[in-house]
Amino acid sequence: MDPYLDEINNNTRNMGITTLLEDTVKNKNLDQITSLKLQAPMSVNRLCMLGTYVPNLVELDLTDSFLLSFRDFAFKLDNLKILKVASCNLKTLDGVWNIPNVEELYAPDNEISDLMLCSTLVKLVTLDLSRNKIMDLTKLHFLNFCEQLQNVSLSGCPVAKMDNFDKKVHAILPNLNQLNGNQTLNIEEIEKPKLTIESIVCGNITAALRKRKITNNGNKVTKI
Repeated sequence: MDPYLDEINNNTRNMGITTLLEDTVKNKNLDQITSLKLQAPMSVNRLCMLGTYVPNLVELDLTDSFLLSFRDFAFKLDNLKILKVASCNLKTLDGVWNIPNVEELYAPDNEISDLMLCSTLVKLVTLDLSRNKIMDLTKLHFLNFCEQLQNVSLSGCPVAKMDNFDKKVHAILPNLNQLNGNQTLNIEEIEKPKLTIESIVCGNITAALRKRKITNNGNKVTKI
């Protein structure tokens, strides 16, 4: 079934979620909508009820909306696989655990600085955090919890200005296929970053995850 995709740019004050949806989808059956684009103004009320009204969303685009956090809308969106929240004034990933089945997260042009909560998105394949405020390379270790992660974009972030950025990211996330839109290469000699207490802890997390993955693969039971 082809998804229905529509958009709205409505700045009406004190708008509720039902009014926003009515203006966006017109007479469409909400249960049949799998793809939706809307722009939520600062004053929209009860945006967290979005998943209740449109329960079968697979793709959601909230670009240029005003969001304090993912808690504003991420509720009962169990089928959501693609989420776009570019330029939404987001400063944190708080609440992102409420969309555990997301495979593609596009959140460029925000003010996010911490990647730790990405560790809850175990099905994540693509992550775009371009032009955010990520400054600490060691935070990338948390992305190792996302075992299916293939594509990451951090272009325009302060951390991307580091010397040998690509090599250092490859050392932390060796299974990436693309970084900042470019195909990653196999790098044999990688400059080791300076060790800090935080980097040692994050490194131990990474090592433990890889060991667990190897152990689980080695303990597969063959049925006869």
